[in-house]
Amino acid sequence: MSLKNPFEKRQVITTSSYLPFIMSSTGTSIVPNELIGAESALKNSDLYSVTSLISADVAGSSFVGTDKKALLLLNKPSQLTNRYNFWQTMVLELLLSGNAFAIIGENELRYVPSQSVVIDLTDDKLTYQVNPFGDYQGGNYSSDEVLHFKIMAYGMNGQELVGHSPLESLTSEISQQERANRLSLATLAQAINPTSVIKVPDAVLSPEAKDNVRKEFEKANTGNNVGRSLVLDQSADFQTISINADVAKFLNSATYQRSQISKAFGVPDSYLNGQGDQQSNLEMIQSMYVNGLNRYIEPIVSEVQAKFSDDIQLDMSSILDYSNAIFKQDVLNFVDKQILSSEQAQKLLIDKGVITL
Repeated sequence: MSLKNPFEKRQVITTSSYLPFIMSSTGTSIVPNELIGAESALKNSDLYSVTSLISADVAGSSFVGTDKKALLLLNKPSQLTNRYNFWQTMVLELLLSGNAFAIIGENELRYVPSQSVVIDLTDDKLTYQVNPFGDYQGGNYSSDEVLHFKIMAYGMNGQELVGHSPLESLTSEISQQERANRLSLATLAQAINPTSVIKVPDAVLSPEAKDNVRKEFEKANTGNNVGRSLVLDQSADFQTISINADVAKFLNSATYQRSQISKAFGVPDSYLNGQGDQQSNLEMIQSMYVNGLNRYIEPIVSEVQAKFSDDIQLDMSSILDYSNAIFKQDVLNFVDKQILSSEQAQKLLIDKGVITL
């Protein structure tokens, strides 16, 4: 029979819902601290756009370095799917939950949903308890056996070991945007309601008379008469019904919520929407976007270096110069300035895959 060590210090840390309730800003009530789940987040077009953009660019990059065994594992991580899809799933998990996990196997990495992981901290020894999911039976793993990517890790008493998603800052914005979208749909759905009114003063009309007035008015102002001058006798008054100004203003708030989502994830709003502005050129916007990606790339690179080799990096050339246009221009400039010989330039272009012989 084993006895429990009375001096053992143990903490169990979950990576989701670790603060189920928070005190409101007024300090008078306790409100649920609900995050936006991945399923609902990806149904929001703005969140889908920003997360798919970031995850696609990071997943499109390859790991480089001198540790061939580690590079083979990182650049061919799964037997079930290709490198791009595996890493896009990992980055999406990182964006939506603030944490992403993969078990380090002999010949592959095993993606683990963050909601299936419990972190055990006993006497400063970190252990990951993976609960069963899908056809996986779960198990306990030391920190050396797990890749744990996390962003915005902060707190105390073990909370500094788990990350926080940008979604945590967007709870109110997403809620407002969903209400605006529902109002927009309701407004469009009610578009069949009357948009104009014909008043006949000092008259009590039967249903048949009202129907005749309506039909005659529509007959006179539709078909070939559309756009022609409207003629009414003195017994009728015509008015149009417009949407309430406050409602219209609320519907337009979706633009503001979109900019808030872009800001939280570090993506320039103009870059996300494919629009420039008069004060920012495309190169500047792209530079801002790439700088924003570093907040997601650095946690990945740092964790990989800690578990494998210090010289492993993520080749970002696919993000910065997808068509190799900048690379080719730089090589030509080096040749013109006699920094490189034509033979050296040719070798660089061949190694990069720009030209083949």
